[in-house]
Order: sequence, then structure tokens, then C-alpha cells
Amino acid sequence: MCNYGNKYTEIYMLNKIIITSVLLASSMSVLALTTAEQKQVDHLILLFKQNNVPAISQSIRYPLTREAPIPTVENAQEMQKRFNQIFDAELRQKIVHSSPQQWDSVGWRGMMFDGGKIWFDGEKITAVNYSSKAEQQLKQQLISNQKQHLHSSLRSFKEPKFSFITKSFQVRIDQLNNGQYRYASWKINQPQSTKPDLILNQGSVKFDGSGGNHYYIFNSGSYRYTIERNVIGANDTAPVRLIVTQTKKVILDQSGKILDNVR
Repeated sequence: MCNYGNKYTEIYMLNKIIITSVLLASSMSVLALTTAEQKQVDHLILLFKQNNVPAISQSIRYPLTREAPIPTVENAQEMQKRFNQIFDAELRQKIVHSSPQQWDSVGWRGMMFDGGKIWFDGEKITAVNYSSKAEQQLKQQLISNQKQHLHSSLRSFKEPKFSFITKSFQVRIDQLNNGQYRYASWKINQPQSTKPDLILNQGSVKFDGSGGNHYYIFNSGSYRYTIERNVIGANDTAPVRLIVTQTKKVILDQSGKILDNVR
């Protein structure tokens, strides 16, 4: 899942979503919809005009990522329960009353609505890069709950980016109040309420092209920790990958799985 915009657009993910960074739309080819694409969009708009929640829920590609630490939506049944939280009245009205000029064709990436608020491949909604007031309230509640259950050394941060596990480790990435990033890791079975085995600060994030893929870099002496966050890629591409090098020599390379419910 990825998020693109007109001039500047936040990447969601991640979190969905993943992801809070900016891309230049000049790197994308944005075109008017073809006749076939317009028919597909018209059908989607009709479902929203009818407020056909079951049909809309079946027209979404899962899992649907939300802003961390909000859990992803795993299936259509769960979407029906959370529908009004994700597609609030404001977003629904924007879709229902949208004009053809608000929908753009972006080649192999599909179609986007309103600068990337929604991504649609002609059959399924692939991303919803919009966060309602209800979701923002939930996000703050979940962050507050996380801070209460985290080890005391980790409770100060601006917002969580994501947590993941590899075959050996559990890793948490947070954005700090100064805009930099923090890496904390444990053995795979350790809860985040325990003291991390390793904490690295002063991390940075870099983006790889226009697709939304990005990576975090943390340095510690001769060691470099790189966390690749793959938003778009082949079906067998891991969503996250941990690479550790020592003096530019790879000493660890493990794929990982994003965690919704951190312990």
C-alpha cells in the first residue's frame, strides 16, 4: 500500500501504514481517467451514494493499514464494524460529490482520489490515506496506553512508527519529539515492558523512489542498523527487513513481520 499526492503528499502506512513523510508528485505521471477507469470510479461512487457498506467492504484490499498504533483492518467483516470510523461523514460526502477532475490515473499504481486520500486499482480500494477525528482520538488513546505499558526508558516519544519481529528479534521504531527516530530491540519473546537489549537514537529516514518504500538508518560506532520498510513491491516482498553491517560488511539480514498488537 502507498500514498502519493499532487505536489506534496504524506506517505501513510504503515502505519496505513503506514507513513508520515513527503513525496514529490513530479516523479509520477498523473493523467486523466480513461473511459474504462471512469466507469470503475462511477461504480465505486454509486456504492457510497447508496451507503452500501457490505459492498464497499468487499471492494477493499486487505489488510488495510491504518496509522500506527491503530490496528490494520484484516477483512470485510471487521471493516463493516469500523466503517464509520474510517469513512466518516466528511469523507463519504467528498466521495459522493466528487468530480472527475478529483480522480487521477497514475499508471501501474492505479487511480487516486483527491491527491491520494484514496487509492483504487479499478476493482479494490488499496489505501485510505485519511484519518477521521474518531481515528485520531483512538490513536492518542492507544499511544497513551502504550506509554503506560512500555519500559520507562521508552515512554518519551512523539509517535510510534511501527514494531516488528524477525526470527530473532522484536524491534520498535518511534519518532521522537526532536524529529529524529529511535530504535529499541529485544529478544523475540521479550515484552516491550522489559528493558530493551539495545536502544539507538538519532536515527534518520530516507525514501526510495516514488513508491513509498523507505528505510531508517541508525549508527552505533562501526555498526549500522538499517530497517527497510517496503510499502510496495512483489507479493513475496517482506514488509520489513533488518540489516546490520559492521564496517560495511553485512553481519545480519532478517526479514520481518509488522506487529499490530505490541506486548
